[in-house]
Amino acid sequence: MSHRFACTRNAKLLVTSRQWVLLDATGQQLEGIARTVCKLLEGRHKPIYSNVMDAGDHVVVINTKQLVVPDKKVLWWYSGYAQGHRHVYSKDFHIFRPTECLRLQVELKLPEKHALQERLARLHLFPGHNYPYAANISKVMEGPDNVFKSLTEYSAEERDMFVKAPDCRVKKATPLYDWDDLS
Repeated sequence: MSHRFACTRNAKLLVTSRQWVLLDATGQQLEGIARTVCKLLEGRHKPIYSNVMDAGDHVVVINTKQLVVPDKKVLWWYSGYAQGHRHVYSKDFHIFRPTECLRLQVELKLPEKHALQERLARLHLFPGHNYPYAANISKVMEGPDNVFKSLTEYSAEERDMFVKAPDCRVKKATPLYDWDDLS
């Protein structure tokens, strides 16, 4: 037995059991919560993290229907057949499959080499707030601090305090030189 495998085996003995982490996706951006989920699935938040062993946790994400998805992001795939290219805007895709949009984003962010399918098997996504793993949850985490509210959720006083952008649509004609007369 080589020394390299013995070290990996000893490191695996130090790994604690996998935790179940709950994340609420209400008002979170797609990119931000996907980054957080990848960190938890890989185990990068643990002090015993190593890229050769899988020390990640189970991640349960609820309320994926209320994610903030960018309008112009294009999801595309190729079936392998002639003219098998498909593309769809992520906003439209999110309406019909709210969990699949986040799963694809996490799959793109995870490294392909090491245990991709095993890590994705530990990702549990639910469009609403009901989930069957309530007894397993050991940790409730906050998502990234980029929660968005719609304009109707702000009060009138808060809307008056917004920074007013200058009106750039109407430009006043200005002469380039002193001898130009624009009137």
